[in-house]
Amino acid sequence: MNMKKWFSVIMCCALILPLMSVSAGQAQAQEEGAIPSITLPDGSKLQVDAVNAVRKDNGITVYTGDYSEPFTASFENSKVMEFIVSGEIVLEKNTDGTKGTYIPLNNVVISASGSAKDKMKAITTGDTLTLNGVTVPQQMNRYAVVKGIEIPINKVNAFRDENDVVLYDAGYGTSTNTNQWGLELMIENGRITGMAKPDGKTYNNSRIPSQGYVLSVQAGSPHYSDLNAKITSGELVTGDPAEIMIREETHLASRIAYDAMDPKVREDNPGGWDSANNKPFDGFRGGDQLIVYSPDYGKDTTGTNAWGFEVIVDENDRIISVGGNNSPIPDKGYVLSGHGVKADWLKNYAKLSATVSMNRPDKEIVVMLTPQSSLDRADYRIETSTALLQKSKEMYMDVPYAQIEQKIAEAKNVRGEIAKLIEQQAYDQMTLKSAALDSLMDEVINLNMESRKVEHRAIWIRPLETNIDEVRQHLKLIADANLNQVYVETWWSGYTIYPSSNPLAPQNPMYKGFDVLQAYLDVADELGLEIHVWVENAFLEGNKMEEKPEWSMIRRDGADYWEVDGHTFYWLNPALPEVRKFIAALYSDLVTRYPVAGLHLDYIRYPDNYGTDIDYGYDTYTRNEFMKKYKTDVDPVNLYPGDKLWPEWQQFRMDIITGFVIELVSQLKETSPKLAISAAVYSDFYSNPYYKLQEAGLWLQQGYLDNIFPMSYKLDAQAVVHDAEETMKLAGDLSYVTMGLGPQAKVSRPVLVEQANETQKNGTSGSAYFEFLSYFGDQYNMPLKQGVYRNKAIVPFSHPGLSVKTILMEMDRKIDEIYVPNQGMTNVKDYKKDLKVLINRLNENKTIDKRAAKLDGDLQQLMKKLSQDSSVNEQVKNRMMYDLKYAEHIIKIYKNKNQGEL
Repeated sequence: MNMKKWFSVIMCCALILPLMSVSAGQAQAQEEGAIPSITLPDGSKLQVDAVNAVRKDNGITVYTGDYSEPFTASFENSKVMEFIVSGEIVLEKNTDGTKGTYIPLNNVVISASGSAKDKMKAITTGDTLTLNGVTVPQQMNRYAVVKGIEIPINKVNAFRDENDVVLYDAGYGTSTNTNQWGLELMIENGRITGMAKPDGKTYNNSRIPSQGYVLSVQAGSPHYSDLNAKITSGELVTGDPAEIMIREETHLASRIAYDAMDPKVREDNPGGWDSANNKPFDGFRGGDQLIVYSPDYGKDTTGTNAWGFEVIVDENDRIISVGGNNSPIPDKGYVLSGHGVKADWLKNYAKLSATVSMNRPDKEIVVMLTPQSSLDRADYRIETSTALLQKSKEMYMDVPYAQIEQKIAEAKNVRGEIAKLIEQQAYDQMTLKSAALDSLMDEVINLNMESRKVEHRAIWIRPLETNIDEVRQHLKLIADANLNQVYVETWWSGYTIYPSSNPLAPQNPMYKGFDVLQAYLDVADELGLEIHVWVENAFLEGNKMEEKPEWSMIRRDGADYWEVDGHTFYWLNPALPEVRKFIAALYSDLVTRYPVAGLHLDYIRYPDNYGTDIDYGYDTYTRNEFMKKYKTDVDPVNLYPGDKLWPEWQQFRMDIITGFVIELVSQLKETSPKLAISAAVYSDFYSNPYYKLQEAGLWLQQGYLDNIFPMSYKLDAQAVVHDAEETMKLAGDLSYVTMGLGPQAKVSRPVLVEQANETQKNGTSGSAYFEFLSYFGDQYNMPLKQGVYRNKAIVPFSHPGLSVKTILMEMDRKIDEIYVPNQGMTNVKDYKKDLKVLINRLNENKTIDKRAAKLDGDLQQLMKKLSQDSSVNEQVKNRMMYDLKYAEHIIKIYKNKNQGEL
């Protein structure tokens, strides 16, 4: 692959031709005839004598990306001095002319010779040099050239979304896993070696060459039509030339104004004040603002919400952390916190290990990234990874120590290669090595996370497959990712995914009679996966049930639809007995015909009114039932927030949904006693009931469901941990809590991993991911499998006895492999004896669950013994207590769900 930068000019704001000398009539890179010049820090100006030409002996020559070589010509140190300038900021000052000066992507080199050198010799890194009258071309750093056509690439190894052009290499996996809405070219050694031709039916899903690429063009891309036409006409065929051009930015600088530093009162930052509610926005950070938080802020964290972006700067003015919100404020550093356009600025310029300088009088921030930053980044990441390994050892964590040490050793070798490449000014190769080191260090972070062998690991999927091979391909991805439950959307848009004899719930015609649910069950059985049917109850998406217009959900204004962002959706009315009977019968038939592990309720609520007066449930039947119950002649259609009967009207509709849940659970459990019944609910149990009329907190407290999935689709970890804690408080030992996490919300991979890791530490039974395409398309599976899903796991609801036995066996293993070898325990015979007795009681047969249910007293005795044992290291004690409490939690849920059988 050609990694040079002197290939053809692309995406220039104006075409710049070589400039041999400058005058008002000769300079091509001028603005309105002005003579090109440079403004120095003191305000004085020097004329630019040439652009992208032979260096002048006495004057200023400017070099941009249009120059024909990657470096300026070599020079005599006594006669010439050169500056790399990015965003008007001097990044490097070069006084060694042996090789000339590297011309970075989208930046300039200013070459000063003779008297100009004397005038510029005092200029140093961080100073401002403003270029006047010269256009700096902005070049693509990633693009493909297909038979001479340049195609910009906007993503690498990521989910192909609408309008995207994505480049895939072997680092992504063996295939692209893309849908049918696009086309793909396989490229090896500068030639097209294969194509996924668009037909609107067949998944692209191209094989990724081990030494090549796949160029994937979504149907909405402006380049799709042209490529498709060329493929259809035969103008573009296998064997035609195609090259991938990749260059990374090695020099980057930018300046921006910040809005406030350590705001504490309204006067400190008026833009951070929420006038509507007469209080500050979270962290005093307003819209499109950049706030600086130092130790003088007086708080441990910034206190910001999830809708921004933050970086942490240490005492050496180096960025040591990027991303997230509500960041910890370092003792000797500070946090830069951006929202809106200023969050975007931080994402673009505030890279890990970049240098930050702050001008307090002018309230300005300057960020600078150079090749040296890559070396600093390597040193910092190796140092922090080594410290993380040490912390894992001190905490006696169950992680692969030898593998972690090997990865750190590899990173140190790569760090040495980076240093040599910087010395050689081989910056393109340096960026590749830096990326390799980052990959190693990311893996070390994941490897330092424990992987439980008992938990729910679920994923939601809308099945679009039309044959069993496609089903097998998708389920194999899920199984290989060490997930264990698949929630298959089975009743959606008013259709079933299986052959149905119910005229009101026909099979979706897209399947052409193919029983995709049976295919899922057959393949899942081969791969050891559970299949749960995910149903949408009264929600019909965009399809109105024309046969039963009287069943429609009615809005306050009489409309029978729900509008969201310009889209129209339809609902059935869950208050109507005939609707409830229809849905219950549909589900009973489903779980009778198919041996599914569970049924998962979604949209078990009213449509969201988004805080407006446009709410739902105003059909004649519901209104009459309300007036009858409360013995009033006040029609609910005339009730609004603040009215005397408004709380009763809200509660009345919430009770309709709760009553429906109780009816469904009772009927389905009678049909299939072992069926796991779960629900996806909104994670705010205190305000959402009034917007969505879903009283899920009550369902938790009453234990109506076997597993609850709070949909915590948030962009930071703290908010998800908070949701987990609140849900666990309500659920107690009456149901499992599986956190719904949101890859589709484009949460960063490290944050999603942190969400899964931290919530399991809080005692949840696992996580579920919305949804399949986002999870695998954006490669969330890779870091999760490196860390928290390193081991396969047993499903606790389905196998409580085996789950308890596994936890106890793992405790015994950790005593031998971790706690004793690292001097965390000495007197272990009694503990191993106790564990052996309990494990032996759990022989794997049909009565294992009931026998496990009798162990809660034994576990409590073991916990009491452990808590009083001063010879056990405190960290070891905490880890053993966590395991015992988790086993006890599984037993208590089983006993609460099976009281009649014990």
